[in-house]
Amino acid sequence: MFQLIHYVEVADDKDSFIEVPFISDITIEKSISNLADTANITVSIFNFNNLIKTEDDFIFYKIFKRGQRIRIFLGYEPTLRLEFVGYVKEIRTNDDVMKLECEDELFQFREKKIPNKTFTPGNVKQIVNHVARLVNKKIKVICDYDMGYEKFTIIDATGYDVLKQIQEDTGADIYFKSKLSSQIGQTIETDDINYSSQLSGKELQITSNNSIALDDTLELHISAPFIKKNTDVDCDFSFQHNIETSQLQYEDSKDKKVQVKITSVSISGVNVTEEFGSTGGTVKEIKVNRMSKESMKKRAKLEHEKAIRPQYSGTFDSWLIPFVEPNYSISIEDEDFPEKDGIYNVESVTTSYSEAGGKRTITPSFKLSKDINESNKE
Repeated sequence: MFQLIHYVEVADDKDSFIEVPFISDITIEKSISNLADTANITVSIFNFNNLIKTEDDFIFYKIFKRGQRIRIFLGYEPTLRLEFVGYVKEIRTNDDVMKLECEDELFQFREKKIPNKTFTPGNVKQIVNHVARLVNKKIKVICDYDMGYEKFTIIDATGYDVLKQIQEDTGADIYFKSKLSSQIGQTIETDDINYSSQLSGKELQITSNNSIALDDTLELHISAPFIKKNTDVDCDFSFQHNIETSQLQYEDSKDKKVQVKITSVSISGVNVTEEFGSTGGTVKEIKVNRMSKESMKKRAKLEHEKAIRPQYSGTFDSWLIPFVEPNYSISIEDEDFPEKDGIYNVESVTTSYSEAGGKRTITPSFKLSKDINESNKE
């Protein structure tokens, strides 16, 4: 039987990583529909009603602060996999535990206030380039989904606020990539980690290979939603083998009627609506800021394309192997209902770790292909 293991580390003042001991549970949430991925970690701070202290009498929980880099590894002995890279966003203490609320590397955009500015007209690439330069001049914006605005106004906003508004308006998939986050999904052997005393104080230097942050890769990606360049299978699932529990419902697209309405207020104050799809069925309405009519129509077509595809709704649970991320292409097989077999896009993944074990709750979405390619199962 595989032994479930974890390893969590935060950066110290020297930007080296130090281990986080006394963890009772971890939850990592990743979704295409959310701007940032998040992680929540529960850590014990009391032992026999006494605050845990380091060897030099420093109170343990005070080691942690907002803005610390953090990495989370999970796996089965002797292999750990990097699951999350980000920053400590908030620290909460309650009774005998501390909760670390963490956010992926888009957290950096929360820390930068953007001066008020109006783009008339403007486009996504122009606006995001402006924000990225103010956050860090080294950030390279990679945008393959450029949408236009009649008017876009930044008022009393952080860089994160601006990106969030753009995501809500356009439906874009926005994510940040650095040298560290590019390693998510890679594995490390426990023998490669130099463990030392968990409570050696501020001088704690528990490091693993490649633990120092290298900032030669700083990329902010703006990608089109629901568009897959290929249907190569990233990993395989079967109801008869590695799907532990399921709450999935299959929805076929036959006779499915959907109408998408995108509404906005033009720069002149007139209500504008762009529609796409069939009447007499489900109506999906989305309100956006002052986008151009062409961009509103493009968004309506993309939303309609997603809505009418065959897809699963609901979730299923699996183990930590295979590794899965949002936007993965996964094959799903069901020996009892082969007509449902196919390659599906992953909408979201929630990964949890506790004394009860480790699991992934996966939300698939639309079908990419009926053909299941042969792939190497992990």
